[in-house]
Amino acid sequence: MENSRRNFIQFLVGAFVSGSVFTLFKASPARALARPPAALVEDDFLKFCTRCHQCIDVCPADALHPASILDGITNIGTPVLDGPKCILCMECVRICPTPAIKKIPKQEIVLGKAVINTDSCLAWQKKKRCKDCYRACKSKAIKLKKRRYPEIIADKCNGCGLCVQRCPAVAGTLEIKYDQAERYPADASHFALCLENRVAPYEFAPDDFGTWLKKRITKIGKNHGLTMAEKEDQ
Repeated sequence: MENSRRNFIQFLVGAFVSGSVFTLFKASPARALARPPAALVEDDFLKFCTRCHQCIDVCPADALHPASILDGITNIGTPVLDGPKCILCMECVRICPTPAIKKIPKQEIVLGKAVINTDSCLAWQKKKRCKDCYRACKSKAIKLKKRRYPEIIADKCNGCGLCVQRCPAVAGTLEIKYDQAERYPADASHFALCLENRVAPYEFAPDDFGTWLKKRITKIGKNHGLTMAEKEDQ
């Protein structure tokens, strides 16, 4: 009786461990991670991404971080986007050495789609004639119904988040759905060493080497849990 009970417990433990390992090793396409701007569709992105972390290192807004084991073995080390932090500086697009990120201009990038919660929108609830999101949108992706109620024009929205930043209502009234980001299929006619590059010139001149190096060292220290200030205190 005791042996049977022991065998049963061993069976349960083995099943639990096996299930946990299987969960870690599988990559579920149904829960694709948020990727850098202009990233290829998930399957193609995973084929080309080398986990070099150059896009993560170069991001000035810390909007990218590497995926962990909890995201699945296939995803480990690949860049994951924290959408609200992205400022569309295009640095990750420029620096990627593979076709994992398409070299297109900012105007063609779609980070996601904005959604308005009319239940808490000040204009829709007739609490205020608020047009802040309408004025903030540079893509003209917001229209005013009856010259008062803001509505998103999905085809024009690129998910930049300017409307979210300007919204004076409670959090969540305006949000970006990053799962609706534009993703691109791989172009079989181009190789990693011969990529079509349509990225526009820098909007602002890049840092000189000394400034770049200082920022680079600071970021490496931050990524390893140690800032430059902490180093000086030691």
